[in-house]
Amino acid sequence: MRSDFLAAVLFAALSALPVFATGANNAISPPVIESAFSPDQGAEQLVLKNIASAERTLRVAAYSFTSPTIAKALIAAKRRGVDVKVLVDDKRNQGKSSIAALNLLVKADIPTRTISAYAMHHDKYIISDSTNVQTGSYNYSPTAATSNSENVLVVWNNPDLAAKYTDHWESRWDQGTQAQVSTYHHDTHQQMP
Repeated sequence: MRSDFLAAVLFAALSALPVFATGANNAISPPVIESAFSPDQGAEQLVLKNIASAERTLRVAAYSFTSPTIAKALIAAKRRGVDVKVLVDDKRNQGKSSIAALNLLVKADIPTRTISAYAMHHDKYIISDSTNVQTGSYNYSPTAATSNSENVLVVWNNPDLAAKYTDHWESRWDQGTQAQVSTYHHDTHQQMP
């Protein structure tokens, strides 16, 4: 009788614990944090890993966006059916490299907005599948990958954190202006309509 009681108490206690597992059984997995650095410790690769992991959504907030590598990864995500949206600082993205990278997105029918409501839209993060958040100092630029000292942090499987970042992203998205395909006049270095 006592062993039946202990077994029942143990079963009740174990049943109350959260289930942590991996796989397709819809169990909750614990958050995992991954970090990398640049120029030579995998920062760009970790950003690309987050983008490649997306199955449903990607929400990008950027200060400087000049990386053709990141742009191409976002386009590849769109082509595999991911809902991709990109928001960038308006003033920081007026140069030739930024216009080229943003044009890649706009031409691929990725909704892209610029924001000028703040002195700087200095946010740098990507939310994937409303679950994972990549953040850090890393600008989405070639120099961030090859020259700058930068950091990248991805918090995997944290829907609560992702929801906070998504709320922030949506508030900024609502203040943005739809980016248009632009041309860059090489002689005067001015953006042309």
